[in-house]
Amino acid sequence: MNLNEPNEDLFEESRMSFGEHLEELRKVLIKSLIGVAIACTIGFYIAENVVSILTEPLSDAANAFETAAAETKLMNDYGYVPPEYQPLLKEGFVPRARWVDPGQIVVSLKSVVPEFGNSIDLDTYGFRAEHFKKDKLPELCQRLSEQDGETEDVSNKLAAVWDGLNDEEHSALIKIANTPSLSADESSTSLRQVMNALNRLTLSRDLFLDDAFASDVQPVSPGLFSGLFSEPEKRPLADLKSTLDDPETDEADLPNVQRRLNRAIIASIFPEQINPIRLGIQPIQLWEKTEFRPQALSPTEGFFVWLKAGLFTGLTIAGPWIFYQIWAFVAAGLYPHERKYIHIFLPISIVLFVAGVLLAFYFVFQPVLGFLFSFNRSLGIAPQMRIGEWLSFALFLPLGFGIAFQLPLVMLFLNRIDLIKVETYLGHWRISVMVIFVLSMFLTPADPISLLLLAIPLTLLYFLGIGMCYWLPTPKNPFDDGATE
Repeated sequence: MNLNEPNEDLFEESRMSFGEHLEELRKVLIKSLIGVAIACTIGFYIAENVVSILTEPLSDAANAFETAAAETKLMNDYGYVPPEYQPLLKEGFVPRARWVDPGQIVVSLKSVVPEFGNSIDLDTYGFRAEHFKKDKLPELCQRLSEQDGETEDVSNKLAAVWDGLNDEEHSALIKIANTPSLSADESSTSLRQVMNALNRLTLSRDLFLDDAFASDVQPVSPGLFSGLFSEPEKRPLADLKSTLDDPETDEADLPNVQRRLNRAIIASIFPEQINPIRLGIQPIQLWEKTEFRPQALSPTEGFFVWLKAGLFTGLTIAGPWIFYQIWAFVAAGLYPHERKYIHIFLPISIVLFVAGVLLAFYFVFQPVLGFLFSFNRSLGIAPQMRIGEWLSFALFLPLGFGIAFQLPLVMLFLNRIDLIKVETYLGHWRISVMVIFVLSMFLTPADPISLLLLAIPLTLLYFLGIGMCYWLPTPKNPFDDGATE
């Protein structure tokens, strides 16, 4: 070659000209795009199934979190997990502490089965023993029978209640009032007498209609600026009265509302002798099946999840086709005897890609989620996952693993074009491993489990790439045999 004459054609010694290379690249890109389009169409069609499959590891991890949290609570409550609970926990059931009103349960059951609970002495809307302060019973009866030392308003209310009782009840209450120190037996008998008398009075329709309680059950007329500068006055008794007067109230509910109103009126007169009226709720342990479902926090999130799932699924399906086109483009610039290596590299490339995807899905998701959820459990924070955030993680990670697993072929390619020698790979293996760990840190979530699960296989693939550079024969140009110096 004459060095004084410039070489105007850079592809003079190549089997393809520059224009032919561009034409081949154009064909490869078009074929790749067509393949991606077809794969994405398939991806959109199966996007719902893909989302369902990808949420399985998240659901399993969340259900395992619930089970572990339940076991921890049982250990705190009992010091051990009761043997009869263990089969339920294994089946995915967890105990939930709830508080229920037994009276409401009885009333609900009676509405379905009228004869249910006829022998059960449970008065839901009347006074119960726990409502009364036993040491204050003589004081309550004294105020009710004597009505001395009270304001006019309170005295009128006491008189209305007293007038609603019969003579027998009057005698019993006067006797209690004159016995300031009650024995245990007397206290129990007196409590039953007071409770029965007041409960009978709650059935009276005349009580809440008495003029003495008119101001209590009368709703407040809203003023012009009511609620603008201060909270509106809350009047529960007036609200109950308005419920009674409401024509839309179910007639079956009227007796219960009336009893609640009368009971509240009586209790309001004796704040020092009667405890605040509250539901007699009792703790109960319910078992629920752990069924975790990711959440969507915006109206459009479901659509974008479907779109993202279809696109990433399409790219994953099209991955082998894209690799085939890349190797076909490389093969177009090779000599005929070199093209046989494409038939070796292409299957290896596809196998490595699929291996990376499967490793991420079957061996990375579960330990990573278990590690991350362990912090939720230690901090007492229940995981509430958005479907969009989880899908980005679940789709990107397998795709990233599949692409990263092409490392041995990339190393072999760089070696065969004489860009990097095998000795360079070996001499700088420590730096290469460090770079692999740093890149794995950026390609995976912020946890050491997924970092190690990507970095360790890539490190092994790095040394596999070195072995491939050594063991696979180097293709030679047969046209160099007769070349002259």
